[in-house]
Amino acid sequence: MKKIITISMFGMLSLLLALPLVRAEKSEAAGTGMTGTPPEFADLEKTMKKDRADDLERRIAALEQANRFLSDRVQDVERSLYDFKARQ
Repeated sequence: MKKIITISMFGMLSLLLALPLVRAEKSEAAGTGMTGTPPEFADLEKTMKKDRADDLERRIAALEQANRFLSDRVQDVERSLYDFKARQ
């Protein structure tokens, strides 16, 4: 039983070590070289800048929403604290 477990663990380890090498060979064979004309690259650059700007706008909107929520929460806590102090 111990031999079977040892052999299976060795097999899994070998497979895990070989998997990245197989993936690297496939990506090299696919030809990852960049091809295209300068206008295509300019278009791609504009698109990437626009996507980045859109992403930044979404992040800012999310931060503003979180800021509003936290401000409201602080006000609620302050109100609760003042109510607690008034009861004493």
